[in-house]
Amino acid sequence: MIERLEMITCGGRGAEKSIFEVDFDQEEKAKDGFRERRGILVHGGGERVVQRIAYTDQARRELAQAVRLADLLVRRLGVIGYPSELSRVIGHWSDGRAPFLVVTRRGRPLAEFRDELPLPPGELWAAVDGIIAVLTRLNELRVVHRDIRPETLLWDGKTVQLTESGIAVHEGEERGAAVGADPWRSPEQAAGLGKADCRDDVYPAGVVIFHLATGEDAAAVLEMRGRVRLLDSSLRNLLEGVFTDAARHRISGFTLRTRWEGGAAKSEAVRPHTPVEQELEARRRFRELRARQREFAHRSLPPPHTERIPNRGPVPPPPLIDVLRRFTAPAVILLTMAALALVVTLIW
Repeated sequence: MIERLEMITCGGRGAEKSIFEVDFDQEEKAKDGFRERRGILVHGGGERVVQRIAYTDQARRELAQAVRLADLLVRRLGVIGYPSELSRVIGHWSDGRAPFLVVTRRGRPLAEFRDELPLPPGELWAAVDGIIAVLTRLNELRVVHRDIRPETLLWDGKTVQLTESGIAVHEGEERGAAVGADPWRSPEQAAGLGKADCRDDVYPAGVVIFHLATGEDAAAVLEMRGRVRLLDSSLRNLLEGVFTDAARHRISGFTLRTRWEGGAAKSEAVRPHTPVEQELEARRRFRELRARQREFAHRSLPPPHTERIPNRGPVPPPPLIDVLRRFTAPAVILLTMAALALVVTLIW
């Protein structure tokens, strides 16, 4: 069903109104204080969008915050330069009893893949690359999203897009109150004290990566540090220093990106994902493991013990009887016949 929506575009001078035609789906659902309708921009190159209509006070506050952040980013970056890793607010309407905004959407929420976890290696590393790209973009913009979780991360099989920036703030602003949702939020988000730090988002991003790789939910901070040590070496190296008690002790999104690009994870970024490739990879890993086991066992065995024979000088030649004992019966017969022939020759 095509509808004409009058909206105020973000980043414009003053309150510039525009008319957008959206071909909406018939389905409408309620989520976190919003009513959501999905559709496609008729004159927007087929871009998929969602109209979010706020019907609670908390949703209205989140809508206003999302509009403020989107307006600032569009002014700074422009529509063309707007990062594809973040969903873009096309327009909004804040008047009346049902304010709304329209945002771009690309892909499905990672939460919808829960029954397919852990993800196959090829899909997992593509998703991890997308999540790290999102963190890198947030760091560059000095924006703290504070609500990274499988429901807000969309994945189309190749790239990841972050949505729902209703509680996002700029780095250095007061956290103000507890935000985020368990088990994804960081300890400092749960406490709601101090100033927002971009490293606040590194913790939940690490939890999502752990969840996609294992299918397990997050646990307490100390337990998470122990569980990371049991992961594949690439993930273990990537997530080292993520699950800390405070943001100031945590690695940054830039460090995570550096590890991904230059560490062990990059060499294994393209993992086999077909059944045949997985079987070949498993066989290769099995052979490597067997080789390591043999090498370890060889190093663990003590060197063979050899007794040293004292040097007693030159060995005397064996007696004649011992020399004769070494000859076989045919050899003895031949020697005897040769001796008799020699005697006969001497007599004659």
